[in-house]
Amino acid sequence: MKRWMVAAVALAGLTGCATPVAGTPTPGPTSSVAVAKPEVVRWMDNFCGVAQYMIASGGVQFDPNEHADPAALRKSLSDSLGRVIDVLDVVLHDLDELTPAPTPAADTAVEVINEPLTRARDKFVSAKSSVDAAPEMTTDVFAAVIQDMTEAVTVMNEAVEKIDVVSLPDEYKDAAGQAENCG
Repeated sequence: MKRWMVAAVALAGLTGCATPVAGTPTPGPTSSVAVAKPEVVRWMDNFCGVAQYMIASGGVQFDPNEHADPAALRKSLSDSLGRVIDVLDVVLHDLDELTPAPTPAADTAVEVINEPLTRARDKFVSAKSSVDAAPEMTTDVFAAVIQDMTEAVTVMNEAVEKIDVVSLPDEYKDAAGQAENCG
């Protein structure tokens, strides 16, 4: 009986809240996610695509075969360096295509990444030039090539790290959730 009494009192108390209100009901917000401008979403999609391509390009490797003759090793090294340079050429081209961005702050993000990638590419070009110009792979030539390659990889890692921490305006961060390549 006490339960019914408590329920009756609660029901009586709530009836006062049900007073009629004049006007037409309007729908409230359905989502808290901001819809970014299409040009910003397109830019972010391309930016993330470049980042994915660059990270995936780390798979280009030189696989020395200890049983191969020196000329074959030299050609293999030159070919591998050429593939890395080609990948970096594509990445740098695609980064250049991102400018001018819809807002200048995004251009700054591209510059921050473009600079170390350009330095890395130049080091790989130097290594390939050393290999291609050498009549044979001497210890000195090989040491110079390894030095350039080591510096290039270090600088590429710096570029990858910068992609992870690059600061973009909030509108771009919102657009990343809508861009296919950023997922």
